[in-house]
Amino acid sequence: MTVGVCLRPANVNIAVVLRMKNAQEIAREIAQSWEALHPEIIQDAEVNLDDENTRYLLVEDTEEYEHTAYPREEYAELERLRYREKDQFHESLVTQITVMMIHGLIGERQMFHAAALGNAENKRAVALIAESGTGKTTASHFLGERFTYLTDETVIVDEDRTVTPYLKPLSVITDPARPKQQISPEKMGLNLPEPDAQFKLTAMVILTRDKSEGYTAPVLKKVHLADALLKISAQTSGLGFTDRGVEKLIDLIVACGGVLRLEYSEISESLPLLIKLLNEPTPTEAREPIDIAYADNTKPAHGELARAADTSGYRIDDRVLLMQETQLSEVSFFAGDLWFELETPRTPQDLHRRLEELYEEEIPYDAFEKNLSELMGLGVIDQGRARAVAAS
Repeated sequence: MTVGVCLRPANVNIAVVLRMKNAQEIAREIAQSWEALHPEIIQDAEVNLDDENTRYLLVEDTEEYEHTAYPREEYAELERLRYREKDQFHESLVTQITVMMIHGLIGERQMFHAAALGNAENKRAVALIAESGTGKTTASHFLGERFTYLTDETVIVDEDRTVTPYLKPLSVITDPARPKQQISPEKMGLNLPEPDAQFKLTAMVILTRDKSEGYTAPVLKKVHLADALLKISAQTSGLGFTDRGVEKLIDLIVACGGVLRLEYSEISESLPLLIKLLNEPTPTEAREPIDIAYADNTKPAHGELARAADTSGYRIDDRVLLMQETQLSEVSFFAGDLWFELETPRTPQDLHRRLEELYEEEIPYDAFEKNLSELMGLGVIDQGRARAVAAS
């Protein structure tokens, strides 16, 4: 039996195709936990897998999964998930749908591994950014009963800072020995946004929970831009695959008045701070001068050094950050100068001479090589290799 469940998180078409004996039962359970997205069940139908505008998740039980092959190139966007145990399946399904949605939005939106709450009256929203297992869902549950709940998992932000709600089920621990239960926001009693409501991101907050005995009271602290970028970039999706992704993140941070860190023990104690944050106007903050450079993807000749393809660099005050694919790293100011001075390819000796001119002092060559080796290890500098000569 084949039953389909169609969802449109953030307007990404996803079809969960169930090919198993208990497909009807599982489809109804999916529809219940994902009810905030108004899923459509396609009953007793052979669901085609050829719609190029839809991403498919094919779910089969163990026996069918082991003996059936579906060549990826024959279908549009096809992922597969094995069904074994009910609770584990529903937990895995949330993860898989989230990943498929993210893949459908990469390059188009900024996305953060975060919760988001909104003020229903002024339509201001705050993103609460944190790693998995640090209390985001607990905070979302408590705050979602007092503010408008927008998501507890993935904050999706448009160019104008409009937040697209992602009303997935909340993953709740009911038994530490069992997989998390997937419960819809409605069943959790959370305040959901009106269908036509548009919330704008006006605050970005990094959650830092402190349950030590010396903790006193919750506090909001300003975070330096370099620290904010390092922390938030690790909780983003598709940053390295977005054109000028880090620069767009910087612009978003500035538009939100910078990033704050909420140091707290229990989220209930932080409610007054968050109420004030969502009620007060965003502080106007001009973007500080930042030296930004991008690799031009020129291939270095044999022995020459060059910025690695698709890398970028950011000088912020006296700190330097370098981006390579999905990793944003901080390096010393001297190591940063090595990368920035490779606007065009140079030999190691030429680059060393250039740095001595820049610093107006002699630079030990072993110190230069040590920093160069660090940058090559990070993958932000390439060295040209000799081209193989074809045999005549």
